[in-house]
Formats: sequence, structure tokens, C-alpha cells
Amino acid sequence: MFDILVKNGTVVDGKRTKPYKADVAIKDGKIALIKDDINEEAIKIIDASQKIVSPGFIDIHTHSDVSFIEDNRSESKIYQGVTSEVVGQCGSTFYPSRKEDIKNLKQYVKGRKIDTDYFASTSFSEFLDKAKAKDFYPANNWLTLIGHNALRTSVMGFEGRAATKEEITIMVSLLEEEMKKGAFGLSLGLGYAPGIFSEMDELVALGEVVAKYNGMVASHMRDQGSNIYEALDEMFEINRQTGAHVHIAHLKLSGKPMWGKAEELLSFIRKAQEEGIDVTCDIYPYEAASSGITNVLPKWTLAGGVEAAAARFKGAERNRIMRELEEKYTSDDDGHRIYIVSTGGLYPPADGKTITDLAHELSISIPEAIEKVVVETKGHCRQISFAMDENDMLRFIREIDIAIGSDGSGMPLDPKLNEGKPHPRNFGTFPRFLRLNREHKMLPIEDAIYKMTGLSAKMMNLTNRGVLEEGFAGDVTIFDKDKISDMATYDNPFQKPVGIDHVIVNGKLAVYNGIQTEARNGQFLLNK
Repeated sequence: MFDILVKNGTVVDGKRTKPYKADVAIKDGKIALIKDDINEEAIKIIDASQKIVSPGFIDIHTHSDVSFIEDNRSESKIYQGVTSEVVGQCGSTFYPSRKEDIKNLKQYVKGRKIDTDYFASTSFSEFLDKAKAKDFYPANNWLTLIGHNALRTSVMGFEGRAATKEEITIMVSLLEEEMKKGAFGLSLGLGYAPGIFSEMDELVALGEVVAKYNGMVASHMRDQGSNIYEALDEMFEINRQTGAHVHIAHLKLSGKPMWGKAEELLSFIRKAQEEGIDVTCDIYPYEAASSGITNVLPKWTLAGGVEAAAARFKGAERNRIMRELEEKYTSDDDGHRIYIVSTGGLYPPADGKTITDLAHELSISIPEAIEKVVVETKGHCRQISFAMDENDMLRFIREIDIAIGSDGSGMPLDPKLNEGKPHPRNFGTFPRFLRLNREHKMLPIEDAIYKMTGLSAKMMNLTNRGVLEEGFAGDVTIFDKDKISDMATYDNPFQKPVGIDHVIVNGKLAVYNGIQTEARNGQFLLNK
């Protein structure tokens, strides 16, 4: 007897195979059988007539590191059909650290809604042990990269300088231990402190460790705007010197001067690939980014961390900061492109407003409004930045070898359990991509599904997920290809997508008839 039998569906297997009619049987957490007209008994039979039966979607770029501890339903992801998430992105993790340096790491991760002093850990295995000890398990699968900024902070604090050879040696040792234990690679946050102060010798030394274990070096690059080609060259150089697979997180062209140059950027990446550079990319299907408020400041201000950046407005460097902000933000339109998600209660007058709205309300300039928010929140504030062009985004997402990743977190749907209005990508990335693909007639369904399943599994070296194949993990998403759509908006992100009927995680129903079940059957996956 099977545990679940999916009947009468159209299988899109994640391997770019043409869709075909078949039944799919699941037993003991795995795909047991795929063939026409399976008539054996099953505990649960699902009629998937007129529906697509797909591998569970893999979100290759997420920030759900501790969201399963905050709320283990992960509603914003499970309702999208996401069955696996790659965490530890943009250089940020709750680990690793030497015991004697753990105070630095605790300072780095503070500000989350969980007990950060408890969960800041010397290793990711220690972090998982702490989570399991408190019975925290995710609704979907969880696999981690190691955050470079966490590594760097643990070893040398928030100092804005190059690492010494001795400090690099310690970072290498910490990373090697994590890779041995099953981490999938290293993530760089080179647009954030303290990663912005790292130099090539440090990145190469760490890249060599990743290459040794066949992992990935994923990067939020130093620049995604006018200096993007220099930023890409830096990633290519890591590959040249180490052989490590490098991966560009949330590919974009940020800022008006760069709009309309998608073809040029793709050609640059393609040329590198043709020359032997092992580089891949992911993207989210939105024109807006989201990060901390200090991301709008000059990079040099971040030496010492976000609170140090805020403190600079009260010192001798204020005039320099203001001059640079005045050069960058010259019009009301520029300020309207920065929307304050939440100040975490530190400066409520700014919540839910654009910087221009706040400037007009206070009768101050746009740079002064930025200063006000940064100072009042000590740099701890989330913002959405409308920095990209829609046509560029649409051009990027139609590329068959660019994976889909949300850059979002698992969140509850109840607005009262969230702060402000987070980016709709947290709630709608995967259905939105399928809707845009349908409306713009971009790719056949088997290629669109591949970008969210088999391709991501290949990039992460996941050998038993991402495709529907007998013996593989029982991660399945069942949806209506003509109805699937995102509903989340910037004004109201807390909305379930439509068109997704059932989600199965490791052989158990996580969503049944559009409603989440009590199952929390996600696993903590290790790189084998």
C-alpha cells in the first residue's frame, strides 16, 4: 500500500522532459512509482486531473535561516509550493565562531525576534542541535551556506580593514569544519559590512576550501549598478584562482543609468562561461529590492557596522555623507523609490512611507530624511528600493539557466505577526514567475519548472531532489498552470497565491486542497 497516490495528473518532471500523463505513488518519504494508471491501494488518493504534478519548488536564495524558529508554519513559502530552501545567504548566518569570539557573533545577529544570544553558535551543527532541543522543525527542507560576514565578524569584529594572514587562516579553518559537516558552500555579502572590506587573498583562500568540497560560492556582489562588471570580474577571478563554482545572487541592473542593458550584461556573463568560468545566477521576478536602510549610504560609512554608520551622522564625517547623498538623491522621484518597511518601533513616523513622503512631512530634504531614519533607528530599519527596470527583469527571467530564488523568508500570513509590509517576494515569487511566464509566453512549462526545480538542484549538488524520479525524495507540488498566480502586492503582501492545490514534503501532505496541514516534515539537509 502506498502512502499517497496522485492520479490523472500531467507530470512535469524537472528534467525538461515534455509533459506526460502518469500517476505518481509515494511511500516512506520517496517517489515509489511513476507510470500510467496505478491501481494499487493508497492511504491517500489525490485526483490531479487537469493539474500539473511537479517536483517541489527549490528556493535557491532565501533568508529563512531562523524563520522556522520564529514560526514553523513557513506559510509564505509552503503556500507557494516551496519544499526546500537554501539559507545562509548574503554573507549572513548565526554561525560559525570560535568559542572565545562568540560575543562578536552575538552582536552581529542581534535584532531578530528569537533569543539570538542562545542561537548564535560555534557551528551550524550546534545551531541545529539547539533548534532540535527546543523542538523547532521546519515545514519544508532547509540547507545552508556559511555566511562570510559571520565568519569575518567572529574572527575580527566589525573592523573596516583587510584581514591579516593569521585571521584568514582562522576563517579558513572554521569554514573547512563547516564544509566537512555538510554545509553546501560559502555566501558572500560584499555589499555589506564587514564583507566590503575583504580583499582577493581572503576570498581566494576561502574559495579554495569550497572547491575542495565541491560547494558553491554565492555572492551578493559589491555592486549591482554602474560598477557591476568590476563586481562580476571579481567573482570570475575567484573561480579562475580556485576552481570553485561561483554563483551570482539576485541578478539585477540597479539604478536608472543601467536600465535597458540586460542584453549587454547577459553577453558579458555568457562570454565568461564560454571561456570556462563556472558561474551561475539566480533572480527574483520583481523590480524592487529590499535590504537595510544603511544600504543606501556610501559604502565607506559601514566600517564598524550599521550602528557605527548611524553614529557618523553625529560626528565630523556628516558633511561628507550628506554631500554624497545629495549627489545620489536629487529628486522627489529618487526618494519615492525608497519605501520604509518597518523601523521595528524605533521610529514609527517613518513606517509605511517613502523617504520623499517623510521629507515633505518634516519639511526637510531627501538626504536629511535618510539621515533622520538612520539616526533614529541606529541603522536597524528595513526598506524596499524600486531600483530595477521591468523589461530588464523580464529579459533575465526567460533565460533557461538562470534559477528562480525569492531572496525572501518564511513568514506568517497574519499581518499582526509581521513588522510593517515586507516585500511581496516573500509571498509570491514562484507563482508570480509562472504567471509572468504564461502571460508573456516565454518558456514551455517544462522549462519554466526546470528553472525552479532541477536546475536549482543541479546548482546545489542535490542528488535526490528537484526531479520526479523513482527513488527520489517525495517532494511534490500540484497546481493549475492556467490559474497559478501571485496575489501579494507592495500595499498588501499578506496574501496567499492561487492555483496551488497540494504540496507534499518528504512524503507527507504539507498543503491539502489549498490549506496547510499540521505536518512539519522538513529535513535539515547535508551536502554529502
